[in-house]
Amino acid sequence: MDLRKDGRPRLRRWATAALLLLLVALSTITSIDRYAEREYEALFQRAFITFALARTLNGLISAVQGTELALQPAGVGVTLTPGEVLDPVNDLVERFSWIMLGATISLGIQQVLLDVGQWWGLRMLVAALGLAWLWLRLRRATAAENEQAPGGAAAFEKTLFQVFIVVLFVRFAVPVAVIANEVLYELFLESRYQQSQQVIESAGADLEQASAQMPDAEADADAEAPGLFESLGRSLSGTRDALDFRQRLESIRQRTGEVIEHLIQLSVVFVLQTALLPIAFLWLFLQLARQAFRRAFGNKN
Repeated sequence: MDLRKDGRPRLRRWATAALLLLLVALSTITSIDRYAEREYEALFQRAFITFALARTLNGLISAVQGTELALQPAGVGVTLTPGEVLDPVNDLVERFSWIMLGATISLGIQQVLLDVGQWWGLRMLVAALGLAWLWLRLRRATAAENEQAPGGAAAFEKTLFQVFIVVLFVRFAVPVAVIANEVLYELFLESRYQQSQQVIESAGADLEQASAQMPDAEADADAEAPGLFESLGRSLSGTRDALDFRQRLESIRQRTGEVIEHLIQLSVVFVLQTALLPIAFLWLFLQLARQAFRRAFGNKN
């Protein structure tokens, strides 16, 4: 049975025309761009706040690490410092700061690409190329039915379609990727992000409080030599301070484990959202573009 005599080729042409006209209409309006920008701003604000939190936490850890408590409980000199406890988390916070810096750079690049995609010249170019290719496609199909197809029309149509696909990719790839990225965040990553953010904020507040409560060892060292009774009083006080300081160190140690876990969780969230997912979406769009080209011109290409 000749496919030209039934309605399937004609139906396919009209479906292609309808889809292309829809893409042209979407390209000329900016609703999708406005929505993508709102989603982008939400992601950028999260990245910026988290980056600032990481830098603040790094400063607090450095302040607590630089604190030493020189005591003489029961006449024995003891120097206590939380530096060894906080070393692992401090190293991780430094690396996390670099991850967040890379995330903000990635978001800055996405912002530029969003601006390029919604430029009025590019939107008009998509419309012009799409309508021109549709006109050529329908004209060549009609001429082929009448067995009057011009010889060079197919090659020109193919080149025009290639250019149209490239421009369409530039126009829609980044906005759609940003929107899809936020959809996945709301479905799978939002609760993880919020929980980790709260834990790290709470740990930062605890470290700030611990830093403020540390005794001033230098002031004790500069004090005048005490008498016998005053020396005994200081010895008892030193023993009590040492026990209290050790309890605070143990609390800091526990908080350190929580901070490390949730810094890793936040790293996963932002590496996914600013690196892996955008690349995955762009790769998917490229594959869709290739499939569209093959369907339009057959498997010869």
